[in-house]
Amino acid sequence: MPHPDNSNWMSQLMGRPVRLERPTSPDDIPARREKFDLSATNSEPLAEVAEAHRAVPLRARRDGSALTVDVYVPRGQAPFPALVYLHGSMFCLASAWDFRKLARRYAEQGFTVFVVDYALAPERPFPWAVEDCVYALRWAAANAGAYSADPERLLVAGDSAGANLAAASIAYLTGNDARELDEGDLAGAPGAPVGAALFYGIFDFPLLMQEPFSNVGSIEVMGNHAYLGPHYLTLHRDPLVSPALADVSGFPPTYISCGAEDSFLGQSLSLAKALALANVPLTLSVVQGADHAFAQLEHVLPQAAEEMERVFSWLRRSAAVVEAG
Repeated sequence: MPHPDNSNWMSQLMGRPVRLERPTSPDDIPARREKFDLSATNSEPLAEVAEAHRAVPLRARRDGSALTVDVYVPRGQAPFPALVYLHGSMFCLASAWDFRKLARRYAEQGFTVFVVDYALAPERPFPWAVEDCVYALRWAAANAGAYSADPERLLVAGDSAGANLAAASIAYLTGNDARELDEGDLAGAPGAPVGAALFYGIFDFPLLMQEPFSNVGSIEVMGNHAYLGPHYLTLHRDPLVSPALADVSGFPPTYISCGAEDSFLGQSLSLAKALALANVPLTLSVVQGADHAFAQLEHVLPQAAEEMERVFSWLRRSAAVVEAG
């Protein structure tokens, strides 16, 4: 069952009791970013890596701001599978640096990891973040070799809003969307991943409005008004907003993971149904006793550590299938 509000998982994530303060306006979001402290989840020890590169520039966005990625190269024998990671936090909060411990965990498992600092709302609303993520996937495919990675074994993973952006990017890269996104100098370049691991994502905005559960407040203010803008209802069925409603027939093998106590469980089930009906190879894992954001809580929840090992194994197998082919 979902918890009555998000204080449960937020307290676990921040390492201290958190009293939920629901946002009331997009104008509140910059101040909330300043209070968004994930230092507890990034405490020592951090997994050792061969190389760590912070804020590698990819391109200038149309407003002149920089799209960057943090890159972590593992120890061991190269080339490694390349993993683009898209962080969560309702399209409005957090950064690549906030997910450095989790990124290093992936690198420890043998993946070169590219964590994308995509555009945040409300300053840069939809489709800015999707454009950034599509570009980052194409950039990783084009530049994998410089970071000891194999572009033919490109994977994507994301959590919460990042899982939405991962699925939306796949829908764009594998579908026939004719809209004019800002694709920059990599327009039309390859970037579709060979596997996707999606944690407790947002995939179906119409359903989200019916089942907000513990996310009342954040959905209206951050998910709708900040990310989608004042006419958000006109976008709810857009396949790059609600990828569960997209043509998903071109999706790669996909692993969907969600906690049994997470308010977004229905979202995971919605995408899983769409993928199953399209005959996409699918693994759906519902983790008992887990709430939102458990992927960053291996040090707190044994079931989270067990699930992450399953995901790591699945990603390695997905990359190995391509290598063997």
